[in-house]
Parts: sequence; C-alpha cells; structure tokens
Amino acid sequence: MSRQLPGSRVLDGRPGSETQAMLLPKGRDAAMVYARKFVEEAKSEALVKAAIERAGLRGAVVAPLQ
Repeated sequence: MSRQLPGSRVLDGRPGSETQAMLLPKGRDAAMVYARKFVEEAKSEALVKAAIERAGLRGAVVAPLQ
C-alpha cells in the first residue's frame, strides 16, 4: 500500500505482522492429514509465494516445508 501513498514509508522490523493458521477440532485425524498435505503442496508448488507476490506484500515469507 505504501506505493499508493506518496510520502509514506515502511518501518523496519515487522510491525503489524500477521501469522496465518489453520485449526481443526481434536480427533479429526483424516482432516489433519488432508490439510497438512494441501498446505505443504501449496508451498512446494510456489502457490503461496505467487499469492504473496500478487498481493505486493513486502517482507512476507513462506514458512519452510515440513
């Protein structure tokens, strides 16, 4: 957004950084396997990285593969 606001600047560090998470109820083992596979495939196929780039997010990083 800073590119669209002349005179603005991005602060050093990670102010306002957000962590994304996916939650499932206990006992949903099959769902957990599916969700973990889905997320890991999205990361390994660079889909997450592409989404970050499309959104123009600077400083965002993709978590390492597990």
